[in-house]
Amino acid sequence: MTQVALEPGAMPPKDKLIPVKGADGVWRLTRIRHRAYSGEYIKTSAIGRTRRECLDEWERNFKKNVLKGSKRKRTSRRTQFSPTDKMSKVFAELDAQYKAKVAAGKMSEGTYNNYRCYIYPPAKSPKHSKNPNAFKLDIEMGSLSISEAADAAWIADYLDEVADSAYSTAYHQHRQLCTAFKLAVLGKGIDPRANPMPYVPRPTGDRAEPRPLSPDEQRGVLQRIDTWLDDGRGESRYLRILYLLLLGTGIRPGECLAVRWCDITEEEFDGVIRSVLYVGATVRCKSASGPYRNPRRKSGNEYRVVLPDWLREVLATEKLRVSPASEELPVLQGPRSSAGSWVSVTNARMAVYAMRNGSQFDTFRLSDLRDTVATHIAMITGDDERASAQLGHMDGGKSMAQRHYIHQGIRRMVAVDNADVLELLNPFKMAPNWHFAA
Repeated sequence: MTQVALEPGAMPPKDKLIPVKGADGVWRLTRIRHRAYSGEYIKTSAIGRTRRECLDEWERNFKKNVLKGSKRKRTSRRTQFSPTDKMSKVFAELDAQYKAKVAAGKMSEGTYNNYRCYIYPPAKSPKHSKNPNAFKLDIEMGSLSISEAADAAWIADYLDEVADSAYSTAYHQHRQLCTAFKLAVLGKGIDPRANPMPYVPRPTGDRAEPRPLSPDEQRGVLQRIDTWLDDGRGESRYLRILYLLLLGTGIRPGECLAVRWCDITEEEFDGVIRSVLYVGATVRCKSASGPYRNPRRKSGNEYRVVLPDWLREVLATEKLRVSPASEELPVLQGPRSSAGSWVSVTNARMAVYAMRNGSQFDTFRLSDLRDTVATHIAMITGDDERASAQLGHMDGGKSMAQRHYIHQGIRRMVAVDNADVLELLNPFKMAPNWHFAA
């Protein structure tokens, strides 16, 4: 009999699985040759009263026979694909595996949401702002078959185009595609040699590495924000205070968006009243409920920083303007949001993309401000550890006693005090005439 399947454990081609109805009215599918997982050639047969019944019986017999000569007790639990299956099926399996990891506690809800946003569009897109970062894998590739999508040159060109507007999206979509095609290979939807991803270069961020802003750029970006907001973009009014908070502290954007009015306190230092900011939370986002305040930093222990006077005045003016009903309310809040809601990091970045579009600051990113503060402190003080402390890197690990037994009301965290150095970053005054590293 002609050999119809050479791969161990593979299902014979569909054109070989054609039952024949005999004169007695019984359907038969006999002696279809294939290989067991052990490599042994075997034949499987089946009969049934109907064509469907015969095929079902043959498949049951196949699953038994394919294990002959092997100690294996089951076939693969992985989802199986064929080269003609749509990539949307692979993406759906990838999404299902991520959800299983969340349910098992092996992946956070925030990480899952971040991964999903590179594959699928959000359930509800903001109507008030255009998103230049709208490339989604399922939209661009979901209707292609696995074999059609496995084109290394096409994928490389696609990621290059994505990187032109959003490097981070191109980088993460490259990672998602590596995982997706790995699933396709393990599910026998594509031959390992046809996997395109080993040949697709990972997008590099040389053009968009975080960098410190010069004094002229610091003032220029602020002026651009003010001009952009004057065009009636009230929903992004928070962007100005966000920019100034980041410039005056160097904390992460997510930590800045999590700041509440009660996190800003007044304390006396050598007879001078200063504002101190508690940094101990970050904003995350759930697909079902939206952004929320997570009472932990992205990494590192909570800490406190002393604010420069210019930033203290900015926040005092803002508090008078909004007159918050509660100290627990967020400092940064879009006017279209309900009271007490949080601005997501993604929305803040989208606002930055829209603000910088068409300006001379088209490469500006919020992360540039963290580099600006760190570089500024290191240059002025000559002490890299002071710069690290300002960013929350040098707070150190807490002992068991510090975590559980020393009451914060008795012994409080020492505040990182670079306020006098950060006065020089005041964007409302002319910067000092000194060289700023690019």
